[in-house]
Amino acid sequence: EADLAVGPGDTFRQMIDEMLVRWPGLQRELFDAKGELRSNIHIFLNGRDVRYLGGLDMPIPDNADVCIFPPVGGGQARRK
Repeated sequence: EADLAVGPGDTFRQMIDEMLVRWPGLQRELFDAKGELRSNIHIFLNGRDVRYLGGLDMPIPDNADVCIFPPVGGGQARRK
């Protein structure tokens, strides 16, 4: 968990740019070779995926709860 300061009118893309300044290694984790957000990365605004709300260029509202979920996997196949 991390707190990032965003200004009025800042977008999700600007927030991610700030994250990449702090943690440059995230670039390859979040974006593909074309610079597009990987399809298995989900960014949620108040519980809703920003892809369906306006995308990364949408302004972040005041007091927003933003969560970024990387791909999750693991476990063990059930054996019979």
